[in-house]
Amino acid sequence: MNWRSVRRVGGKVSNSSRESPCSVDARRKSANLFNAVRISGKTAPKGGELNEHVWYDFPTVTKVADEIATQLASIDPANASAYQANAATFNQSVADLSTQVAAIKAAHNGAPVAITEPVPLYLLDAAGLDNVTPDEFSEAIENETDVPAAVMDQTLKLFSTKQVKVLVYNEQTSGPQTEQVVDAAKAGGIPAVPVTETLPDGQDYLSWMQANIRALSQALGG
Repeated sequence: MNWRSVRRVGGKVSNSSRESPCSVDARRKSANLFNAVRISGKTAPKGGELNEHVWYDFPTVTKVADEIATQLASIDPANASAYQANAATFNQSVADLSTQVAAIKAAHNGAPVAITEPVPLYLLDAAGLDNVTPDEFSEAIENETDVPAAVMDQTLKLFSTKQVKVLVYNEQTSGPQTEQVVDAAKAGGIPAVPVTETLPDGQDYLSWMQANIRALSQALGG
């Protein structure tokens, strides 16, 4: 049984693919939930807000995998070794992703980049890339408020004067100001790399992150 498809329901091990929607809904309140932000151990910087997009932080992801395996093993001791082995296999795949990110850092450490929202920041930080987007811009976009005109002008100049190598934008957030930034990047010949806050249809976590890393590497020139 694949540990990624198993969750705790009412003190029992349940494979979600085998449960009917009605059964899942009826027992959801007793499901064992995992708070990835809590597991990560991350806290908000002084005077700032915590970036909750921890799925882009690979050390957090492996902590979550280990926690899930531990919980499943406590519920179903007979299969404990299988849960632990599956978690170890998954974590090795995540380690392989980290190696690819390290290669980006080795080739492009300190390269300036821009974002629309903090979604990919953990990944960009791990890759050694320098986010030079005005904080006021990304905060306004994430909070769905208007970007001040002066801040918008400052952000657009990042592309018209080629101050950044790549724009990484959240394609799940659409609005006139986000579209204006993406258009400005393309007009300035700056590669625009889309990312998402949630798992895209037809992908698992590993293929999702692999696609993000590949797109980022290609945008930076390999």
